[in-house]
Amino acid sequence: MKIFFIIGAFFILITDTTWAQTQESNSCLACHDDYWQEMKGSVHAQQGISCYHCHGGDPTKADQESAKDPATGYIGIPDKQQIANICGGCHSDVEKMNFYGIRTDQLARYKTSHHGKKLLLGNDTRVAVCSDCHGYHDVLPVSDPNSPVYPLNVPKTCNRCHGNEKLMSAYHLPADIFKIYQNSVHGKALLEKKDLSVANCASCHGSHGAVPPGVKDLGATCGKCHINEKKYFLESVHAKPMGQGKFSECISCHSNHGVQPATEALFQQACVKCHEAGSPAFKEGEKILRLLSGAKEHLSKASGIVRQASIEGIFVEDEEAILEEVKTHVVEMEPLQHTLSSEKISQLYEKAQQGADEIKNSINEKRQSLKWRKITLIPLWIFIVVISIALLLRFKELKHHKDKGS
Repeated sequence: MKIFFIIGAFFILITDTTWAQTQESNSCLACHDDYWQEMKGSVHAQQGISCYHCHGGDPTKADQESAKDPATGYIGIPDKQQIANICGGCHSDVEKMNFYGIRTDQLARYKTSHHGKKLLLGNDTRVAVCSDCHGYHDVLPVSDPNSPVYPLNVPKTCNRCHGNEKLMSAYHLPADIFKIYQNSVHGKALLEKKDLSVANCASCHGSHGAVPPGVKDLGATCGKCHINEKKYFLESVHAKPMGQGKFSECISCHSNHGVQPATEALFQQACVKCHEAGSPAFKEGEKILRLLSGAKEHLSKASGIVRQASIEGIFVEDEEAILEEVKTHVVEMEPLQHTLSSEKISQLYEKAQQGADEIKNSINEKRQSLKWRKITLIPLWIFIVVISIALLLRFKELKHHKDKGS
């Protein structure tokens, strides 16, 4: 193992030395050393990418005229269209990217995005291109927490443009999406709890192929994470009007950027958007709400009974196992409610209720058994006290005789 470590360290030393020597012969640094200071910590510099790979020119030439000769492919400062094609030139090369396990369809995807179409077809240079999101000279891996495209940083990166009121007004788009997202269940989980698994902008809109999902695509977009909810929704009465374009699968009830926790109150807020109070559909929603609330109440009471019994010193291993089953049934009810079938939800509700009742009865039986065991010990303690008193009296009597005889 030490040998491999030494070889690896030696290889890194040689690589760094060779790279440093290469930069010594780079005439770009005579004027642009500040850019090199930005770039040398980047993922590109670590892989031997230098100035001329993006800007063209011949860095081995000492004089500017020769270094910037058009025959050297000198570009200078690339415009946004050039940036897309320069980055795509390497990142679409399967042979180059294969070693790093990086996708090679970013440029193709970008061309399908709203950003790409406006830039490449409409020459709209206000839209985002590679460098606007990843940076210029200081490009970092996506896995680096300092990268602007690290999952935790994506919303703020997107907000640099999408939070610009003047820019967004030109496209008739809102500029407060980030503020709305911050207060959503996704935003709080990502930005406050640092949960990188939750949805950020790119999760729903895509990154290189960024487009707003259409009405028919919303279910597929949300369904990437909410698999069971998607499955059960397709079994519901809402599936048909959704297919007809009359109902937006997820956002009709949950909204989009401002998704809030799916509490019972959502029924009161969402159902009345389409159904009149007192209608059969509204009553079905109320029934489902009662089942969900009731199941959670059973779970809460059962949890309290088990906790109190444990404090009292009662062994509750069996009841804890049943409690886990009750929890499972309640958790299963959450996605199942998307079927909007009170009959299916009732089946889980009954299982949760039966489990809670079983816990209650079992704990009561154990308490009763413990009570009787304590009662049966009373005669034994009385017997022990009587014997102790008798022995004490006998001891005193013997001691008295002994003292009298002496």
